[in-house]
Amino acid sequence: MGSYIENGSSLVDTYRLISTMYQIGQWWQENKISVADEHLATATCDYIIARLQFTVNKEKLPSKRALLFCVEGEGHYIGLKMLASLLEKYKWEVGNLGANLPLSYAINSIEKRRPEVVGISISQVHLLPSLKQYINEIESLTYSPTALVGGEVIATL
Repeated sequence: MGSYIENGSSLVDTYRLISTMYQIGQWWQENKISVADEHLATATCDYIIARLQFTVNKEKLPSKRALLFCVEGEGHYIGLKMLASLLEKYKWEVGNLGANLPLSYAINSIEKRRPEVVGISISQVHLLPSLKQYINEIESLTYSPTALVGGEVIATL
C-alpha cells in the first residue's frame, strides 16, 4: 500500500479501486468473504484516499460548493469520499456529511450551506423510495442546486 502512494499514484488513479470495491461487495453477497474481510477492504481504500488527500493543493480559494451524503440507512461511503477528494483537487469546497444521514438533517444542511451541487450516494435497492423523498425535498427548496446521485444501485439501473 505504501508503494502505491510512494510510486506517484494520484487521487485520479485511486478511482480504479471502484471496480475492486464492487467486486468485494459481490463476493460478500455470495458469501465468498466475511463482513470482516469487506470492512478491511473498505478501511484500506479509505486509508489510501486519506493519504492521497494530502497531495491536493488547497492554496487557491474554492470556486464552488458541494455537499455530499448517503441517504438514511446507507452505510457505504467510500464513493462519496472519492468524489470529495476529486472535487477538492479541482478547488471545490466540499462538505462530506458521510453515511446514514436522515432527510431532515440533509435538507437543513443544504439550506444552510447552499451548495451548487448536492451529491447523494445509494447502493441498496430497498432504499430507492427514500432516495425519491430526498430528491423531492431538494426540488422543493427555494433555490435549485444540481443533484447528483451515484452508487452501486444507480450503476445497475
